[in-house]
Parts: sequence; C-alpha cells; structure tokens
Amino acid sequence: MPPLSYAESDARKMAQALRDPHKGQLSKVRVLLDTEASKTAIEAELRDLARRMGVSDTLIVYYSGHGMPSRLGQATLMPSDAKINDEETWLPLDSIQDLARKASQGKGRLILIVDACFSGQSLPGSRSFSMPGRKDLPKPQKPDLSGANVLLASSADTQPSWEDAELGGGIFTAYLLEAISGKADVNGDGYVTIGEAYRYAALQVEGFSQRKGTLQTPRLYGPDDYTLALNPIAVARSRLAGLKLAGHINGAQFDALAEWIESKRQPDDLKQYLAGTLTGGQFVSLVRAGAIPGVPAQAPSDIRLQKIGLLRRDGKIRLDQFWVLSRMIQTGRAVPDVSDFLAGRLSEIKFLQRLRAGAIQGVPR
Repeated sequence: MPPLSYAESDARKMAQALRDPHKGQLSKVRVLLDTEASKTAIEAELRDLARRMGVSDTLIVYYSGHGMPSRLGQATLMPSDAKINDEETWLPLDSIQDLARKASQGKGRLILIVDACFSGQSLPGSRSFSMPGRKDLPKPQKPDLSGANVLLASSADTQPSWEDAELGGGIFTAYLLEAISGKADVNGDGYVTIGEAYRYAALQVEGFSQRKGTLQTPRLYGPDDYTLALNPIAVARSRLAGLKLAGHINGAQFDALAEWIESKRQPDDLKQYLAGTLTGGQFVSLVRAGAIPGVPAQAPSDIRLQKIGLLRRDGKIRLDQFWVLSRMIQTGRAVPDVSDFLAGRLSEIKFLQRLRAGAIQGVPR
C-alpha cells in the first residue's frame, strides 16, 4: 500500500486532544501506531474497552490510515498487517460495531471517527489506493448504524481523503482538531458537540480542498448531539470569571487576562493555572503583584511585591524564586540583599547576579 506521511502524527494529536482534561476529558485512551495496529490488536483493544462500558458510557474510535471498499461495498479499514488480496485481514466498520455491541452487552454508544478513504482510487497524497486487478468498483453501501452510534467520516464515499504538508496532517483531522480546540462552539455554551465539530470541520475541509483543486466533503451519520469536547476557551473564561466574582481580581485584570485566553502565546503562569498546576490563590498572588504580562497589578498594592512581580513578568526570575521572595516580603523576614534591592540600595543587575550565583540566603539559585 502507498505509504502515508501523517497517519501516525494525526493519531498522536487526536489522542492528546481527547485525553486533555480541558478538552476531550476521556477517562482512558489507548493508542496503536504502525505495526501495533494489527487487526488482532485493534480488535483486542476494542473488546477490552467495550467490556468496561456502562449504559451512559461512550467508546470513541479514531482511525487514520488507508481505507478500502470490500467486494460488497462495505467501508473497510486496513490494519497494519492487512493483505490487499485477502479481505479476511481487513476490518469492516460493521465488524467494529458488532464487536463493541457484543463485548459491551449492548451498553453505551460507539462513535467512529475515520480519516480514511473508501473510494478505491489511487491518487498521490490521498489515503486511498486501487486494488490490483480490480476494474469495477462496487457501489459503496450506506453506513448501517445501530441505536445511538455515530460515524464521522473524512469524505464522501466516492471521494479521496487528502493529506497536506501545509497543514502537517490529514486535512480532515487538522480541522477536526481545530474544532475540538473550541472554534466549533458556535453558541458559546462551553461544549463542542459532534454536530458542531462536523459542521465546522466540513466547512473548512471543503474550502481548503477546493483551493487545492480537489473536493473533499466530510460526512456525519447518526445523532449529532453528543458532547465531543469541552471548549477550553469558554472553560478558561469561566474560571477567570469565578475569580472576579469572588473579588480576587478586578475588572481590568479580568479583561486583560481574557484577551490572553485566545492567544497562542499565553504567559507561562496563566498556562500553568489553566492546566491546574497553580492553585487559584497562587495565580491571584501573581496577578496582584503584576507578574502577568499586560495585566495591571492590584491597586493599592505593596510596591515591594510589585517590584518582585515585575522581575517575574519579564522572565528574570523563576516561579519558585518568586514564591520565596514574596514570602520574605509578606512575613517581614527579607534577608539584607533582598531588603537592599527593594529599597533601591542594590541595583537590579547586581541583585540578579547574586541570585543566579546562589549568593542570596534562602533563595534558590
């Protein structure tokens, strides 16, 4: 089969997005890459995950790779050990549904997200290929989904699915990841449903493929109301709103922080707070000290804390050093070098030189 350039990286990116506590929030994620993704291994993982499902659980299966229509026209995935002349080594989407239903005893739902092509065409740069010796392709069958199961496909059944170096992956996966990042949350409720993700990705994929002189039209089969991911932008704003409502930050600080939320270059301390590494109290201390770029310090505020905050804001001291210095100020136990710097008797250059050399008692170098 023709090699693919981005199938593995697409799978890694999707796994990262779905396990992200601020996006997909999946409780368990299994990743099979390259030779690990044999038919037997895929079926074993599906069986194990499906057995764990309760009535309200959802099993999401994402596949990036080659697809092929079977002789009966069934949409079929090609595991790493598939033989192109032996359909017994292929993996039909219908078989995945049957396996999940039997292993889960009919509990929960299955969502299939497939970045592959079932057109049977062999085109460079696409995730499809032609069967040697097969002239007449079977008419593709419409997916037969049971109950609440869902199939989100990267293209219509007669179209190729393309990879693109400009996007660094499959066109469909690239825009689906954008959708999951929050851009598909059109009603701003903080949730990205599979319907919202589909509509966003389909619009972007169609536009991009047309600009490239091709046509790729994603398809959604089944209910569209399942929440695929949280909108991390809405979640982050909600957390900041909670700090403001509690009186921990003021309106000007909230506005400045909210502007950072959609930026790709968020300050490290804001990223750590949103990732849960910093507590709300720690983050508020940094905000009030003026340690977050572009965010005003608290007024009135201890000018000494602001001076330390500026060092942190400009990246001149680390977070652990900021905590030690701020604690010295708040407890009134600043060592002479710190007191001299805060009082203006020691220049910033000399203060940082001593700090980085480990010459200030109690402050990590």
